[in-house]
This record gives sequence, structure tokens and C-alpha cells, in this order.
Amino acid sequence: MENSISKSVKAFITITTVVVLFSFFVWVFPGFFFTNDLKEITTAKPYTALELAGRDVYMAEGCVGCHTQMVRNLEPERKRYGRPNKMEDDVYEFTFLWSSQRTGPDLTNIGLKYTEGWHKQHLINPQAVVPASIMPQYPWLFEKEINGSHVVASMKAMKKLGVPYTDTQIENSVNKVEGKTRGDALIAYLMSLGVDTQEKAGDLN
Repeated sequence: MENSISKSVKAFITITTVVVLFSFFVWVFPGFFFTNDLKEITTAKPYTALELAGRDVYMAEGCVGCHTQMVRNLEPERKRYGRPNKMEDDVYEFTFLWSSQRTGPDLTNIGLKYTEGWHKQHLINPQAVVPASIMPQYPWLFEKEINGSHVVASMKAMKKLGVPYTDTQIENSVNKVEGKTRGDALIAYLMSLGVDTQEKAGDLN
């Protein structure tokens, strides 16, 4: 029993290394070659300064822990959440916000479903619009303004990762978020989800 694989540190390290390398070469490595092709066929657009700031709020507030952004191509999911994800949808996503837990509904196409007013009320008092909701209230998001310098830094980082922001867009981003709150930014982000990747009538099967 002392020589059992389950008790061998060396065997554990070897097997783990093999699995990690296999996963890297199968799932990650090919992406380095397909990115340009995906950019040519995608309908996804880079986030505006305000939307990108909202994405940062989304991550900072832990929304990714309770909401997925991955609709699988299964009939029940298509009926409930809309168009399933495609590989090219995430060409400008760093990092991916697919998540793995649906304490709340999937948000992949949420921008096609509700108005800005609905989102604001939902963030301030979720139970006012969805009585059974267990989502916390986020009224303070509308009390703190966006830090423009943080948005500039985010856009510069995204540009280095391959998002085609121009220097002019980055320079003007401070003006684009001036006077906007964290709540405004989050709503802008949510309202963008699914809008640029929605199927056109002629593309539907």
C-alpha cells in the first residue's frame, strides 16, 4: 500500500503536470493562432469606457460569483436565456466571466431583456421587482462616482491584451465617465450584454 499511486507524491506531481500540459495544448495554445480569425468573423465590439468601468464594478462586487455568462446550446437554456454562446463572442474578453454557478440567472443576453430603469431599481432594491430574489441591495453604487484614472488604466491594459482601443479613445475616456456613478457604469455594462452578438433575422436557423 505504501507504493500506491494515491500516496506517491512523485506520481501525483507527474500526473498533474501531464493533465495541465494536455489541457494547455488542447484548450489554450490553439487560441494563439485563431484569435485573428475570430476577430474577422465576430460581431462583438469592444466595450465603451463606461461599459468597461461597469465590467470592473461587476467583478469587484462579486457578481461573477452568482451569475454565469455562458448559455449552452441546449433547448432549455436557449428558451430561458436566449442565443447560445459562440467562441468568437469572447474575443475581447479578458478575463472570461463565464462563471460556474447560477444562484441568479445567466446574464449573457440580459441587455436585450430589460430597460435601464429596471436595472437601476433592481440594483437598489432587487425584491421590489423580483420578490423572491435573494440578491443583496446595492444602493451605494449610485453614490460613488467612477474614477477616471482607473478607466484609463483599464483601457490601456485591455489594449495591451489585444482590444483595439485607439489612443484617442483612451484619452477621451475620462470625459466619457465624468459625473457617472459606479451604478451607472454597471447598468451600461449590463445593457451591452448580448446586444452586439444577437442574431439578425436572416441568420436564424
